[in-house]
Amino acid sequence: MGIMYQANGQSSVVHFNATASERSSSSESLSDKGSSELKKSFDAVVFDILKVTPEEYASQITLMDAPVFKAIQPEELASCGWNKKEKYSSAPNAVAFTRRFNHVTFWVVREILHAQTLKIRAEVLSHYIKTGKLLSRKDKTTFEKLEYLMAKEDNYKRLREYISTLSMTPCIPYLGKINEAI
Repeated sequence: MGIMYQANGQSSVVHFNATASERSSSSESLSDKGSSELKKSFDAVVFDILKVTPEEYASQITLMDAPVFKAIQPEELASCGWNKKEKYSSAPNAVAFTRRFNHVTFWVVREILHAQTLKIRAEVLSHYIKTGKLLSRKDKTTFEKLEYLMAKEDNYKRLREYISTLSMTPCIPYLGKINEAI
């Protein structure tokens, strides 16, 4: 799904991955119409981050992330399929989640950096900070600990050392680190 959004007077397009069922139903209905113009109008939605509350923004991003995350099958993680040459067939959902994560991350960065003035950039950055403030103090503390643990210094040394101490404790690996090339 592509979303056209307007950041402070500039239009840009962000593409989000649809689930397989959404792609098939969308492409079937679009192919019935046979019009590329219809597809453009279907995907074109203007979005200004400053016109959406931080609560609504967080809610919508979570609603869009949840089905992609839930689609990941245990065997995709257990086999480390996202890290193999045939990752698209052995871990398609893990790959899709990593791609989704990267799309949202780059979208946020683009929203901040494409502001036309420093004042607007500060407002956009403040908006994302407010979105982060929806976390409880306990969650913020946990986030800070994770941020420290996952620092990229020395090729993620802290993270690798921590994982080696887990002794088979089930965990979801940080797919963004492992699958950076997607």
